[in-house]
Amino acid sequence: MAENRRESKGCRKGFSPVQIAKVIELHQLKAKMLTKEFIIKQFPVLKPTDTGSFALTLMEEYKLRHLPVVEDGKYVSLFSEKDIFSMKNIHEQVRGITVFAPYVIEETHILESLRIMNNDKLTLLPVLDQDALFLGIVTLPVLIEKLSDISNASSNGAIITLEVNPQDYDLSNIVRLAESNNAKVMSVFSYLQRETSKLIVELKIDLEDASAVLRSFERFNYTVLYYFQKSGLSEDIQRRRLEELLYYLRM
Repeated sequence: MAENRRESKGCRKGFSPVQIAKVIELHQLKAKMLTKEFIIKQFPVLKPTDTGSFALTLMEEYKLRHLPVVEDGKYVSLFSEKDIFSMKNIHEQVRGITVFAPYVIEETHILESLRIMNNDKLTLLPVLDQDALFLGIVTLPVLIEKLSDISNASSNGAIITLEVNPQDYDLSNIVRLAESNNAKVMSVFSYLQRETSKLIVELKIDLEDASAVLRSFERFNYTVLYYFQKSGLSEDIQRRRLEELLYYLRM
């Protein structure tokens, strides 16, 4: 009994059961965000001794623009349609045609995989283990589908887009304003708009009527670029604002 009391007292001094559960949940979520969760292992690959014509046949059959070149389980390069068309003779071997070899390690976060694929304009990306052995590939549609799940794109709710100066960005304050109107922030994305040097913040909240949240943002001088909510609600808000304007004009 004394040991149990000491354990309970230690628990009160350290993490609470709710905090421990939250940490476990975050670790589980992190695991689901790693590239290794989305590897396609059964996928056509080329050997260095394969010909350009064989590569073209595979690409046409599987509707692909890239194919990994693998030798003895080791990833060599990523062969593309452009490489085929650059060959003087497509019946030659693909060995040495390209040294382009983008890849990620299996523990890489999916956002980093997406960044590489976007920068290099890839439709697929080879995945290696810690010993540089080829495990398979990840494709753009699969990663985008996962990103959609992460952002709760299919969940009911409203989307609000804010524009803020980077030096004024305070995520905790944005979330506080939303939650003060009984809204739960389901996802947040931010990016720098190069043309204006402003930070664009995209929020997904669980309320279908975002009018109260919008008023709070405007009251605290946040610039609301646009918002999306349940059909009909946006028109109602605009009508109320027009009525308020007309009321003041009559005064």
